[in-house]
Amino acid sequence: MDGRSKGLLFVMIFSIIWALQIIMSKIALNNGASAFAFLFQIMIVAAIILLVYILIFQKNTLRLVHRQDMRKLLLIAFIGTAVANTLGYYGLEHSTSVSYGFLVKTAVFFTIVLSHFLIDEKIDSHKIILMIALLAGVYLITTKGVALVPNRFDILIVMSAFFYALANTVAKTVLRDIPADVVALFRLTFGAFFLLLLMPLFCRNFYVVVDYNLVIVTGILLAMMQIMLYRTLQITSACYLSMMSMATPLIVTIIGVFILKESFSAVQTVGGALIIVSGILIHGKDI
Repeated sequence: MDGRSKGLLFVMIFSIIWALQIIMSKIALNNGASAFAFLFQIMIVAAIILLVYILIFQKNTLRLVHRQDMRKLLLIAFIGTAVANTLGYYGLEHSTSVSYGFLVKTAVFFTIVLSHFLIDEKIDSHKIILMIALLAGVYLITTKGVALVPNRFDILIVMSAFFYALANTVAKTVLRDIPADVVALFRLTFGAFFLLLLMPLFCRNFYVVVDYNLVIVTGILLAMMQIMLYRTLQITSACYLSMMSMATPLIVTIIGVFILKESFSAVQTVGGALIIVSGILIHGKDI
């Protein structure tokens, strides 16, 4: 399997796992879990799983992390986990899940801009057109064509999308020298530490577990998702990862139809078609 095909496989697995994690998180929140507490708890589970996995199967890879890499790894953990997640979840709690589902995907715009200036990935008309098509598809999928009602907290969700994009762009430079699984471990471990420092400000009972099974299962999914995220990013461009993972809302919707018995409208069908066609074109081009 060549690098391009492997990249497609990895990003599809990443998107499916991310979709499953979103579904599990929705179930947890519907059962009364605090968004901040649940996030912290699944990160702890994910970090432990990754640490055990690396100590057993990839112990020698930890030696590849040098002092000069630590700054970037800490930055990725801080902005990609503590800052982005805190802004995003706080925005979600004060906005709607529909607004969050669309606005968080504006990360694709920020990724295209940041990767151009920070890691020299070019911007061309094809990228811009495909990005617009993807955002239109995601909008139709998440909103069913209904206009979003602006909320002042929505800006926090857009800011979180920016920091997610920035973290992935910085990670692309680190992945030239450090294995993907190690980058994932550092992001989860130090990310959980930074969240621990912030938790008392947003959620006093962050240690109270509503459903242990949901925390463990979602934590496993988070660990797998981070591994696939950085394995994809290691062999593809930041733009390719960001644009191809726009399929996640479509996967979430399909899962919702078959498992949660949710409806699927004609408008969402158009949105799904836009995402699928855009994905085919993206994979066929050098993005």
